[in-house]
Amino acid sequence: MKILTSLLLIAMIILVGCSYFEQPEVPEPLITEEPVVEEPIEEVLEEPVIEEPIGCTVNADCEVGNFCIDGECGTIADIYMTEGCTEKCNFDSVVVETSDDDTFTLNRGQGDYTAAGAIEWTLSSGPDYCKGEKVIVPVKIEKKNLGKILSEEYVTVIAGETSSVIKHPTMSSIAFTFKIKSVNEVCS
Repeated sequence: MKILTSLLLIAMIILVGCSYFEQPEVPEPLITEEPVVEEPIEEVLEEPVIEEPIGCTVNADCEVGNFCIDGECGTIADIYMTEGCTEKCNFDSVVVETSDDDTFTLNRGQGDYTAAGAIEWTLSSGPDYCKGEKVIVPVKIEKKNLGKILSEEYVTVIAGETSSVIKHPTMSSIAFTFKIKSVNEVCS
């Protein structure tokens, strides 16, 4: 009898426990459909394309016969005023001071290198220009790796000023500059 009473007691506990955890059914909410509103279609007007001067980083970015000079494609002659003057000048020697603490007196076509030849620089030739203009010195920059030229470009520096920092594409530790200390100008 004790066993029967114990079984009845356990069954009662189970039944009461099950009814305690039952959840009443909640009716689902009614879904109402809203009317579909079409978005107005905006007409896209094409703006005229304005061609801007093409910038460059290396000579290879420019058309044949042009060079990348200070980030713009052109020729060395383009940087000088050569027309409308009675007296023309050119320079034959330049004193250059580098960030390597070297000072050189060089003629056009001469130059030097830095970082064991990773950057080679050469004073470039140019046309006779009008007397009285600021003397602009064009310098060809060649960036190399193991003797192979990676890129070429030109920078110009006005006498008395320092170039922008010249970096190497594969050697981030190189930061080269040079200053045009003086120019020996010859006029005719």
